[in-house]
Amino acid sequence: MKSKWVALIGIMVALLSVEYLLAKSIDFHPAFKLMVFFFTAQGFVLFRIDHWAPKEWKVQMSMVKIVIRLLSSMVFILVLIYSQNDQFNLVVQFIILYLIYMIFEIVEALTNLRRN
Repeated sequence: MKSKWVALIGIMVALLSVEYLLAKSIDFHPAFKLMVFFFTAQGFVLFRIDHWAPKEWKVQMSMVKIVIRLLSSMVFILVLIYSQNDQFNLVVQFIILYLIYMIFEIVEALTNLRRN
């Protein structure tokens, strides 16, 4: 259980470090840090939902978590698109971050589905 939290914080620190170290050579959108914090907070909420659910509901809760991630991300990017400039750069970086966090969630789910 704690490995999920540590890995999530590790991904956040790694992404913010990449942004800090490569800020001069790569054109990061000003809302990049906000997007990283959004996805990290979203991961915390989804892990709490996973922890809260009874064992019998694990499959249904995984589907609920996917829908929650998708809908909350769509609302978040919609708000950002209407409030920020340079939408192309914003959307590309958002999709990259979305995929990174979705791959992380899938890997964590697969490790829980393996038999001991």
